[in-house]
Amino acid sequence: MDTFRLDLQVHFFWGFSLTLTGIYWPPLFCAGIVVTVVKEALDLWGKGHWSWGDFWWGVAGSLLALLLIWSHPTCV
Repeated sequence: MDTFRLDLQVHFFWGFSLTLTGIYWPPLFCAGIVVTVVKEALDLWGKGHWSWGDFWWGVAGSLLALLLIWSHPTCV
């Protein structure tokens, strides 16, 4: 837990968990990436900076969730 900052872990978790909710409602498969991009765009607009670390960890969480869903035999 001390290897990565807590905010990066949160971005990974919400990208992962939002994408996993796509199992119940398919349009949510892209929710993790969309929410990550929207959050970073709002940070750029409000705070004046884009955090690539937050962006990449959110996308990584979403991609891992998609990989787990795709590799599960009953979800394909």
